[in-house]
Amino acid sequence: MSAASEHSTSLAELRRRIADLEGRLPFKAQFGPAPATAANPQGPDSFLKDRPPDGRAQAEGFEAEPPGKGGSDDLAARCPLGLETLDRLFQSGNSLSGSGLKVGALHEVVSSESRNAGALSGFGLALLARLLAIRPGPVLVVQDIRATQESGQFHGAGLLDFGIDPARLIVVRARKLEDVLWCLEEGASCSALAAVAGEIQGGERLVDLTASRRISLRASRSTVPVILLRHGAAQEPTAAVTRWQISPAASKAPEFLEKAPHAGLGAPAWHIDLTRNREGRPGRLTVEWDHARQTFAAPAHSLALDRGSSLRPDPAPAAGQLHTLRPAG
Repeated sequence: MSAASEHSTSLAELRRRIADLEGRLPFKAQFGPAPATAANPQGPDSFLKDRPPDGRAQAEGFEAEPPGKGGSDDLAARCPLGLETLDRLFQSGNSLSGSGLKVGALHEVVSSESRNAGALSGFGLALLARLLAIRPGPVLVVQDIRATQESGQFHGAGLLDFGIDPARLIVVRARKLEDVLWCLEEGASCSALAAVAGEIQGGERLVDLTASRRISLRASRSTVPVILLRHGAAQEPTAAVTRWQISPAASKAPEFLEKAPHAGLGAPAWHIDLTRNREGRPGRLTVEWDHARQTFAAPAHSLALDRGSSLRPDPAPAAGQLHTLRPAG
């Protein structure tokens, strides 16, 4: 099978999967849409059973009230990141109720250098882990092949460390950027998805204000969050609600236990520069990922390399004092 045939087959399979999630036929010629009632819900039943109460109205065909009307924002509109300092950047008014990352919007995570691909991918997985904790359904991941050549492929054990079940991922690798954008738009329109994640390499002319606005509008209608990872990208104008500039930070040394296994690596840590935040204010801080609680946390203080010893003599006296040395012999 040629490369063109494989590419066509993968796109056809993606169309079929999205159509199956939306509860419709994957062809242009299809029957009229059935009414979305409680007796005939849209989408696969396995994803609707565990849907939280705030999403039940949409699953039964009723329009949910937009955020800010008829009550405060709830988990259907916000995703708390677990760290008060970070969630405070999205604070609305004088209270933290409803603070957190906006769901149903486009969020852009960028790095100025491609060598920071590990830090960028790790922070993107952390955001997905927080979203998957409150939203049912699978995640559509659309990757540009050039980005995977730089940042690598997914690893099952690493995903589990972040609290992400690999079985919930639908991974699509596209050779053309046009196909990446098309997949992101189609995924952002599917309300049965928990989230959509895209990964591209470098600053691309096609990822402009028009293309990002199309994705953002579809995400707002379906309430599906879209995370766009951009390796080695410049500060270009887009329609993203937030833009996160990510760079790696030094991790705390692991705690070595005498009679138990321990982690050989420290917790992932990042320097975050939230340069755009249309739902709050920008900010700059350093955070790390807590694997045990599956949430963002404040970085712990580094351990001293030399803790000293009680068997050693007292340290040298302060400078500026004159001491007489006893001659040898």
